[in-house]
Amino acid sequence: MKKVFFFILIFFTVMMAENNCPDSLNFYTESAVLETDSGNIRITFFENEAPVHVKNFKDLISSGFYNGKTFHRIINGFVIQAGRDSSTSYSSIDPEIGRIHFKGAVAAARQNDDINPARRSDGYEFYISLKPQPELDGKYTVFGRVAEGFDTVKRISAAATDGNDRPMKDIMIKKTYTEKYFDAEKYGFFTRISENR
Repeated sequence: MKKVFFFILIFFTVMMAENNCPDSLNFYTESAVLETDSGNIRITFFENEAPVHVKNFKDLISSGFYNGKTFHRIINGFVIQAGRDSSTSYSSIDPEIGRIHFKGAVAAARQNDDINPARRSDGYEFYISLKPQPELDGKYTVFGRVAEGFDTVKRISAAATDGNDRPMKDIMIKKTYTEKYFDAEKYGFFTRISENR
């Protein structure tokens, strides 16, 4: 009888834990890693809000498109930007505007409104926000965030530039790839919510 009671107690304990705590497996996600001269940057994605942009970026990462590209536009305190070079023809994507520009937001660059009133995104160019940019909200598609390596972003942003926001010395993206990543920040957030219910 004691054994039966013990197993019943274990069963209900496990069931309560599953109902009150988030399943950690739900917080594994596909991420993109950019290995640069200045360190690594890991990006996670907003699949639900910008599915076309996310698929496009992942495809470019997986194909090695960004390997050997540089961060060619740097505005300290604002953004760092990378993407196309002179060998790449222009292409664009329908906008998926919704997310705001927070610190570490990853967004698609685009041509100005006067020649691009539909606010279509560049198919290759992306930038990373160094701080919240409310003036950009509602105008550009944010499709990801820096999950790790914001110290690398800051190092890149501190590079010396010329009068056209180009770095005086090339800052190379040496290698890119996708891999599974446990989003501890998101898991911790949902764990705290569950514990306070």
